[in-house]
Amino acid sequence: MAESTKQPGGTSRNAPSNGAKGRLISRGDSPAGQPDTRTRLLEAAGPVFAAHGFDGATVREICAAAEVNVAAVGYHFGDKLGLYREVIRGIRDHRERRFPTPNNDAADPRRSLYRIVRTLLSRMLACDESGWETQLLMREMNHPTPVFESMVREFFRPQFERLVEVLRELTQADLPAHRLQQLALSVVGQCLYYRMGSGVVQVLIPHSELRAHFDIDSLSRHITSVMLAATEGGTASSQYDQLDPDQINW
Repeated sequence: MAESTKQPGGTSRNAPSNGAKGRLISRGDSPAGQPDTRTRLLEAAGPVFAAHGFDGATVREICAAAEVNVAAVGYHFGDKLGLYREVIRGIRDHRERRFPTPNNDAADPRRSLYRIVRTLLSRMLACDESGWETQLLMREMNHPTPVFESMVREFFRPQFERLVEVLRELTQADLPAHRLQQLALSVVGQCLYYRMGSGVVQVLIPHSELRAHFDIDSLSRHITSVMLAATEGGTASSQYDQLDPDQINW
C-alpha cells in the first residue's frame, strides 16, 4: 500500500520526541524565537492523548513533554479537557486547511460527488504522516469524551450534509431522508475502510497492485463510480424496494 494507508503510528510512554509533536497551529513565537508555552502544550499534548487516550494521559506527562510547568495547562486552557478540546479543534482546522470541504457544483453533481469522496479519502489517508491525528480521532469515536458531539457537529456534519444533498440530486427521486443518509454513510464507510482496514488490504492485495491501483486517485474514482451506479436511474432505490423481506423467499 502507498504511504496513504499506513497504520496510525504508536507513541511510547516516554515523552514524545520533537519529531513526534504535532504541527496543528501556527506557532506563536516568543521574542527569543522559541514557541510560546501555549503552542508547546498543544504540540506535546496531541501524541500523548493519541497514545493513552483522554483518561490515560496525564497533565504531568504532557507538561514534561512540553517542558513547561504543570500550572500552565490551567492558565492557558482551564483544565485537561480544555486542552484536549483545543487539540481536537487543531486537527479539524489542520485538515480543513489542507483539504477544504468542497462546495457542491449544482450543474454537475457527479463532479461534486467525486470531489467529496476525494476530500474524505485525503483527510483519512494522506494528511497524517505521523499517524497520531488519526489515532486520536479513532480513540475519540470509539471512546467518546464530552468533546465528541461538538467534534461531529463541527468537523463531520458540514461534509455529510453536502454529501446527502449531492446524492439527492443524483437519485432524481423523492427518497426519504433516512435512505439518503444511509447512502451517504455508505460512501463514508467505503472511504473509512481503507484507513481502518489498511492492514488487511496490504495482506490481501499484491504489492504491485497496491501501488498501481490503490492510491487516492484510483480509490476516489472507484468509490464514486460505485455510488453513481447505485444512485443514477434510481438503481439503489429500486433494488431496495425489491428486497422487501415480506415478499422474498429467503
